[in-house]
Parts: sequence; C-alpha cells; structure tokens
Amino acid sequence: MNIVCIPGWGMKAGIFAPLLDSLSLSGNVTAVEWKGIETIHCFRKRAEQALQERAAVIGWSLGSLVALELAHAYPERVSRLILIGGTSRFVAEDGYEAGWHPRIVKRMKTQLQARPADTIAAFLASLWSKSEEGDISAFFYCDRVDELLIGLDYLVEADARPFLPDISAPMLVVHGEQDVICPPAAARYIVERAPNATMALLPDTGHVPFWTQTETCVHLIQTWVGETDD
Repeated sequence: MNIVCIPGWGMKAGIFAPLLDSLSLSGNVTAVEWKGIETIHCFRKRAEQALQERAAVIGWSLGSLVALELAHAYPERVSRLILIGGTSRFVAEDGYEAGWHPRIVKRMKTQLQARPADTIAAFLASLWSKSEEGDISAFFYCDRVDELLIGLDYLVEADARPFLPDISAPMLVVHGEQDVICPPAAARYIVERAPNATMALLPDTGHVPFWTQTETCVHLIQTWVGETDD
C-alpha cells in the first residue's frame, strides 16, 4: 500500500517517523514538506505533487484539510483517508462552533510577528493533554515565520466541509479526547457527514496521538486497513 503523509502547521515531514516505523507497511511512502511555502495555494500543490499514484493519505491537523481536498479532487488516487487530530474547517463561524474564533488566529499572527519564539513555544506546549509530555520542537520550522503566517492564512481560508458528503473513500478519524487545537467536535462533524467514516476517540490524549499513543494508533490503523482492504 502506497502512503502519502501530510503534516500539520509548521511541521517537518519527519514528525511521522515513529508512526511509519511502527506501521511497517509495504509500498512507497511519500511525506510532504512545507519548507518554502509561498502562498496558501502551495499546500494543495505540494500534496498533489506527492500523490502521483493511488495511495492511502494520512493527514494530521492542517494536513487533514489538505487530505480532504485531495480526496474530493482525486477520488481515483485516494484509496483511503486517515485523519489524525483533523478538521474540515479550522475556524468557527455562524452555525459551526468546532473551531477557533477568527480573532484568535488574527491575534496569534500578531504575536508570531512580535514574539515568534514565545508564540511558537506556547503553541507547542498546547499540543499535549494534561497527562502527556512531549517535545517535538525539532520538527517545527521555528525560523520560518513568514511561511508560518501563510499557514495560518490557509487555516482561516480552507473549508472542506462541502466536500464531506461526496468523499466515498474509507476514512479513519483518530482524535484525542483532550485536543485543544482541533476539538473533538471537529472530528465528529466529519464522521457525521462523510459516508464511509469511522472515528476512534482516544482518552487522555491531546493533538499528537501518533506520538504519545503510537502503539494504539498503529493497532487502529492496521486493524482498520485490514477491515477495509480492497
């Protein structure tokens, strides 16, 4: 099985290494990199370049939005979707409360420009549940503030909600119960509208379950792949 991995905001592709090493799946593995992003349209373009043949797509956080875009645009290429800490709309609006208020994202952009190190440190600290500990700062593009700002713009603009009813590919949605970046309500919204979606909600888990609950995620993915094997 070929796999395309799409990371979250500001993250390097190497963030997926523990998950991929444990999965030990056969096939080609391609991980998308965000370094050098110039516009919000680059996110989808980078992912399109990686999806050259039929593959399962793993999208984490921001990457889940890109993954949903791909599944809608290229149903013949996306065999399965695995969304981890995912969302179909990052910001809240009237009738949709499963996201951040736009003014919070706007404030984060201002803080990122004024105090980048403090803002990034606060973001990284918010990835974990109260019972978790982790440090993935080595996988974050801390020194590429302009590109991080473009990433926040993408998160404000991207909206995959209209695509959900039309995505027929089997979809596994893995989400931490204590995720404060993409709340569990965002995952439920996807599962309630995508016709072939399954949700796994992990207790006492934050936004990076494939890092803190690697074995659990591996078991979920391998079992689900076996059940949905085409």
